[in-house]
Amino acid sequence: MGGAAEPEDEVEQALRRSAVGYTERVLKSYKVKRVEYDDAGKKKCEFEEIVQGTDEKYVPPSVSAQQFWLRNRAPDRWGAAAEAGEPGMVELPPILDDPEADGDG
Repeated sequence: MGGAAEPEDEVEQALRRSAVGYTERVLKSYKVKRVEYDDAGKKKCEFEEIVQGTDEKYVPPSVSAQQFWLRNRAPDRWGAAAEAGEPGMVELPPILDDPEADGDG
């Protein structure tokens, strides 16, 4: 099945875009009001119309997409085993040598 790789390629590209963030063009509709005045400056008539235009929208990176991508593409560095560290080891924050050095006295 030669066509089976195409959907996976599309999903991979979409996942990558989601992981790094992207800018997309969005079609928007705007209500525009136009007022015409006579030579004396008095309002003559008023028109309203819907005008369509494009706007750029930034879609920020997705942390969950980044995690999924890294855990599956580089499991030795980002997988669950790499995250756990050595079995049975617990990392503790450093302890102050002088307990009074924290600024209380």
